[in-house]
Amino acid sequence: MTEASLATQPALIAAAVSLIERQRHQEAAEALRAALARAPDDAEIWNALGLCARELGQHRAALTLCRRAIALAPDLPGAWSNIGLLYRELRMPETAIACLERAVELQPRERGHHHNLGVAHAAAVRHQEAVAAFDRALLLAPDNPQTTYARALCHLALGDFRRGWAGYQARFAAGIVPVRQLPGRPWTGRPYGGQRLLVAFEQGLGDGIWAARCLAIAKSRGGELIVECPDTLMPLLATMGVVDRFVSYRQAVPDADWHCHLCGLPALFFPDTPESQPVRYLHGSASRGDKFRALRGTPSHLVKVGIVWSGNPRFKRNGHRATSLQRFTDAFAMPGVQLFSLQKGAPAAELEGHPGVIDLAPMLDDFADTAAAVDQLDLVIMTDTAVAHLAGALGKPVWVLLGYDPAWFWQTARNDSPWYPTLRLFRPRGSDDWTGVFDAATAELMRLVHERGRL
Repeated sequence: MTEASLATQPALIAAAVSLIERQRHQEAAEALRAALARAPDDAEIWNALGLCARELGQHRAALTLCRRAIALAPDLPGAWSNIGLLYRELRMPETAIACLERAVELQPRERGHHHNLGVAHAAAVRHQEAVAAFDRALLLAPDNPQTTYARALCHLALGDFRRGWAGYQARFAAGIVPVRQLPGRPWTGRPYGGQRLLVAFEQGLGDGIWAARCLAIAKSRGGELIVECPDTLMPLLATMGVVDRFVSYRQAVPDADWHCHLCGLPALFFPDTPESQPVRYLHGSASRGDKFRALRGTPSHLVKVGIVWSGNPRFKRNGHRATSLQRFTDAFAMPGVQLFSLQKGAPAAELEGHPGVIDLAPMLDDFADTAAAVDQLDLVIMTDTAVAHLAGALGKPVWVLLGYDPAWFWQTARNDSPWYPTLRLFRPRGSDDWTGVFDAATAELMRLVHERGRL
């Protein structure tokens, strides 16, 4: 902000800054527009408006606003940083990197620019370069939890688990996982015979299914094991036979001698490598199999393929990993194959124009139902959602079609997973390369059908 604009409208600017800090970006934008009317050539105000538009998901408007800020002040580092983050969200990581390198050049002692550059490198699947940028940011602010956590995810994606787990603990201080007052002392994996351990749920459903592989080990080290989780996961995790008591997520938890968080367990039990994983650690319920007569009645010459094309649309990054049902039917509705939809939620409405796909969603009340359905399929093909973790945990063949900037679980430059021996990954060749992903998966499905003598 220029001194002149600060002098003429301090109240408006202060109000806008306060609103931005409280994530009230729509109201902040209104205050900034009022300030802009008094100082139309103030690049800082244009840049702040661009930030608000970006946070509100108004990417095209944000691009115009940020470009205006740069036109007015080409050496304004904050504008280059802001537009770099915007290009990252527009899935233009190379442009994002170029912008953020300019911000670093203009203001090399600002931690945030190095952090944002690391984020852009990670989005470009350049995790080594991202780690280097995060290292530079941490030299300037050694205790910053956001940068520590972001670097940890890059280490995990690179398979450097010991370094990754060390920084993964910063997810609490970084605000990724809410800090809660839990009963008992933090558990570090020690025996707890005759005592009670509470495992608290965190993050998403897929994360929970991934970390559930550790519950049997946790139970083997002590007395009573209590697990907090969403109701939709309880019947599924109960099939493991190791949990003494379940508690609904975000309800009151009982007293305990020890506590830990679910996604912290892999760091305790697999500190260096996850390669020695069980092929299967979850099971479908035989009693629920009767719900899926449509699967049992499928002609024997058809390969039964389950499909999921979207995660939760409310998840901020769902657009990076989701695609359309039309792509799936164009690719996989081939002779010798019967498609079954496991898709839940609003994206399932796309089935209306695809009568050849059998919809199982009305029978899927929880993840135990989904497990029973998956158990009767030959293969699941899907984007990166919780069902990918479920199918992998069930030891079923599952092909995961990845977007360009996948979750750290799937690491880099490999088509298999150390977490799930029966899972195969199909990676894009570049940003938004769904065509290449589907091309590779379609060819593989054709080969599979041919090898089984069904085409």
